[in-house]
Amino acid sequence: MVSVTTPLVPSVEPSVDHVEAIADLLRAGTAFDVHVGEPEPPDDELTYPHYVVWGAPGSPALQRLSGDGGEVWTRTQITCVGLTVLDVIGAADRARRALHRKRPTIPGRRCGDIEQDPEAAVAPPVPDPSVKSPPGRQVYITALFFLLHSSPLTA
Repeated sequence: MVSVTTPLVPSVEPSVDHVEAIADLLRAGTAFDVHVGEPEPPDDELTYPHYVVWGAPGSPALQRLSGDGGEVWTRTQITCVGLTVLDVIGAADRARRALHRKRPTIPGRRCGDIEQDPEAAVAPPVPDPSVKSPPGRQVYITALFFLLHSSPLTA
């Protein structure tokens, strides 16, 4: 019997794939909840600390005369949210450890290592005046930025 393998076609939404892969690595590498875009549960059901992962549309890695080769760079923001400054700092350390220099697996794509964006200054945690925890406590946040490159797998 002859086995025929079908080539794996990469997604046409690699920016979405990057966000999901980073969120999955964050979930696997930390003990905190991870929300993509915004927290899903109601505010009174959120646990602290937690992360909010924000993706952005990717940029092509190379400009080609023949068109888009499918390579893409993305920059993903990880917002660390906690009830104390130390909770946020600790969550940021855990996120960096879970992501930096890791290589995600995305079907149909070859990924590079995730890198913390060296040009994005990391700011100390600040209060978020728009959010209060269920008991009315102040919520603190800080943001980290990570870069990821991937290209389509070729047969």
